[in-house]
Amino acid sequence: MKTGQQQFSHHVSVPSDEGTKVDKTVTINRPVAEVYSFWRRFQNLPRFMSHLQSVTERDKLHSHWVVKTAGGQTVEWDAEIIEQRENELISWRSTPGADVGNAGSVWFTPANGGLGTRVRVELMYVPPTGKLGAAVGKVFWREGPSEIAHDLRRLKSLLETGEPPEGGTDHRSTRATAAKRKAAHAPHDYVHERVVLPSVALGCFLLGYILGQRRG
Repeated sequence: MKTGQQQFSHHVSVPSDEGTKVDKTVTINRPVAEVYSFWRRFQNLPRFMSHLQSVTERDKLHSHWVVKTAGGQTVEWDAEIIEQRENELISWRSTPGADVGNAGSVWFTPANGGLGTRVRVELMYVPPTGKLGAAVGKVFWREGPSEIAHDLRRLKSLLETGEPPEGGTDHRSTRATAAKRKAAHAPHDYVHERVVLPSVALGCFLLGYILGQRRG
């Protein structure tokens, strides 16, 4: 092997006939070199991948990933780059023993006359079984496609404006906002149920009593 040449392993983390596949695309109004460079620095990924807690690069080919599940648990794995072409492609897969077996590729293609970049993410994963699998499934399985689409929108906003998108475009933020509104209204609802309704009942009772006395 020539000096400086990268050596990729040949193990398979997700067999072609197994796992769940996600394929999403977004167009970012920034040059390919800029988008590729940002993504290739894996420590940037948690800035737009909502459930990704951290990525630590071990060397040029290997990294350690920590993901937070919907239940607050964390899953971890080591990943390795299996192919990369500057400003064009990054492919990776998990190493043996990963909590979540996964493999994927990101393509970077010029768009909008070379002023923009079409980013396509193709991901395959196999969540673990048991309770951990149920927690992971909420992130990777049932919501996998929408999560990836959401993360790509965050990447687009981050690279184009320097900021992630407003919460209104995030389905989870919408649910969180609704929960906050419900919590904010809870004291009012409590007062209405515990104070106003009994007061109305008492008023009706007194009115009935007065009318009864007059009739008598």
